[in-house]
Amino acid sequence: MTRAISLPLDLPLAAFISIIFRTRVIILNHHLKSLGLSAGQFPVLVHLLQRQGITQETLVKTFHIDRGTIARAVRKLEDMGYITRNVDPENRRAFHLFLSKKGEDITPAVIEIDHEWERVATSSLTDDEMEVFRRLLNKVALTSLQAVRDIGDSHYADCLTMEGGQ
Repeated sequence: MTRAISLPLDLPLAAFISIIFRTRVIILNHHLKSLGLSAGQFPVLVHLLQRQGITQETLVKTFHIDRGTIARAVRKLEDMGYITRNVDPENRRAFHLFLSKKGEDITPAVIEIDHEWERVATSSLTDDEMEVFRRLLNKVALTSLQAVRDIGDSHYADCLTMEGGQ
């Protein structure tokens, strides 16, 4: 028998966000394990499906993740044959990333795993609630990014001017 789960409504906002993020990682890792992947490689694969040839630095700025974490994810995906890295002829320290045939073949299944998590996680919301929820999350995320920019964190200095930013 499944026990009902409840959370106090007065938890800090960060606690709710953390719970959502951590449970998503657990579920993604569970389903991606059979493919030899983890939640850490997920955003790289999915983003490359839409934007072949981007650099690791673009991934750092897009996902607001540190360079070391992106480098490890890229290295693992390359070792597994899901992506290739090509040296930028104009900047030998930069690499352009591309999905391999193997990566292109597996990415739709990886995306579906995430879509299924999102469907389950938001199944208690109506379509209208979901639209409001997305808008509110977007607003909070942009305000939070602006706060980081305002304190002068150079790592995220241009994140608000990237594609999709406000």
